[in-house]
Amino acid sequence: MKYLWKILSGVALLGLVGTHPALAQQVKLRDGTVLPEKPFFIVTYIEIAPSEVQKAAGLIKKHSAASKQQAGNLRFEALQGSGRKNHFLLLEAWQDQSARDAHAKNDRTIAFRKSLHPLLYSPYDERPHAPLVAADPSKIAKGEKGTIYVATHVDIIPPEQFPPCKRQVNENGPCGNALVEKLVADSRKHAGNMRFDALTQSNRPNHMTVVEMWRSAKDHDAHIAHTDTKHFRDSMSGVAPGSGVATDPLFVINPLSGSLYDEQLYVLID
Repeated sequence: MKYLWKILSGVALLGLVGTHPALAQQVKLRDGTVLPEKPFFIVTYIEIAPSEVQKAAGLIKKHSAASKQQAGNLRFEALQGSGRKNHFLLLEAWQDQSARDAHAKNDRTIAFRKSLHPLLYSPYDERPHAPLVAADPSKIAKGEKGTIYVATHVDIIPPEQFPPCKRQVNENGPCGNALVEKLVADSRKHAGNMRFDALTQSNRPNHMTVVEMWRSAKDHDAHIAHTDTKHFRDSMSGVAPGSGVATDPLFVINPLSGSLYDEQLYVLID
């Protein structure tokens, strides 16, 4: 009986692997919009034991340099947290999923993952994405030493993505997705912006990663204090744009997002 259970469990597991949502070819939003399958984006969060930062940085730089040479790669950037040096981020863009799959199966990539594994204090967090609003990766300017990178995890409660969004001041919108798209359009016009893209997580279409590049810290500081940005944050919090702190001390916001607007800053290491 135990043997039969193992066989059945194995068959079930194979079925799950074959239909893993993170590897789905098509990303469909709640309003019926089907996002492009190309380019294929990957955002990977890497958290290293503090004592192993230098060793990990060396491995990541080497992996990044080699990955840029892989067939079908459009862009590959290795970043390190500007505040927490033991946090790293990989931003990848590939011609299509097949090119990225071939890269993942490459002996060099497998060796990198194995070498990195003992240095991790949290699992290697790799997240496939489809472009919601994204520039051509091959045409984005290359980052430099002073470039400020920002990666923000945006989690919008599914009913709040599209009208009617009950938590918004006006339930007819703009709702979560439209607010993010407007932020992208507005922010690309801000001084010093090099990149401002919104990527949708393939296996959770209500989760996004906003990827930014700024020529300097001063430019980024000006952006986060800009009226456009403030109004976006107010709207995502379900309060009227420009209202900021509520006058009622008992007022508790009921945001469109399911978690904090998690903005993290990085610098380029390769």
